[in-house]
Order: sequence, then C-alpha cells, then structure tokens
Amino acid sequence: MAAFTVIILALYFFIPVGGFNDANPAAAWIRLAGVVLIFLAALAVQLRMILAAHIPQVRAAEAVVETVLMFLCLFGLLYLSLSLTDPSSFSEHLTRTDALYFTTSTFATVGFGDITPVSQLARAVVSVQMVADLGALLLVAKVAFFAAGRRLGR
Repeated sequence: MAAFTVIILALYFFIPVGGFNDANPAAAWIRLAGVVLIFLAALAVQLRMILAAHIPQVRAAEAVVETVLMFLCLFGLLYLSLSLTDPSSFSEHLTRTDALYFTTSTFATVGFGDITPVSQLARAVVSVQMVADLGALLLVAKVAFFAAGRRLGR
C-alpha cells in the first residue's frame, strides 16, 4: 500500500497538467468524465486484486484507501486544470498542493473556507465532487468488502 501511495502522489505532482485550450466549459465536463472512467477502471483492477488475494479482507481495506487516494488526486488535477484555465475559478490561484488540499477538505466535509469555488463552472464541478464523494466511498467499500466476502465463500 505504501508503494501505491508513493506512485499515485508522484504521478499527481509530476504529470503535466494544462488548462483547457479554448476555455470551453465542455472541456471540463469531458475531463470529469475521464476522471469517472479512470476511477471505475481502478475499482475494477482493485476488485480483481481482492479476489486473487491470500487475505482478501486486508486487500479490501487497502483497496478502499488506495482508491479514495486516487479519487482525490484525480479531482485535484481537474481543479488544477480549472485554475490554470481561469485563475478566477477559485478564490485564489491553485497550485498542485492547493488543489489536493481543497479536494481533500471537500471530501472530508471540513470545508475550511480558505479556498472556495467562485465561477459557476468551478461550483458545478465541486458540487459533482461532493455528491460523488459519498457515492464513491460507499461504492468502493461495498465492492471491496463484498469481494472479500465472496473470496472467503460467505
């Protein structure tokens, strides 16, 4: 699990990210669809790993943590793109650290208020994340522990 965390965070901080070429709101929704597809693909890979694991309950717990981390990083990259396209999308220009901090505080429902979405597009994407947060956490946990239970023959 530590190796996966290092790999995901390294990719997050080093993968090239740009704004949307034409500042077209549809581009943000296309990237959001990409986030969802990558997340679902990762969940499918995690499911296979749980089913093949020697101790499926441990693998299921690791899968929850790993998949949530990837979910947060994907949304962080999306927010970074929004901020690069239109620096006034948020109350301040976002760095990679700021974007990850913002998406994590949103996921954790802390919402300190130091960074806020300002543009309509940013608010819409953040609203999608808030709804998806609950669904993603429940989906990941349910799939992971269901697979672990099936692997054990329950």
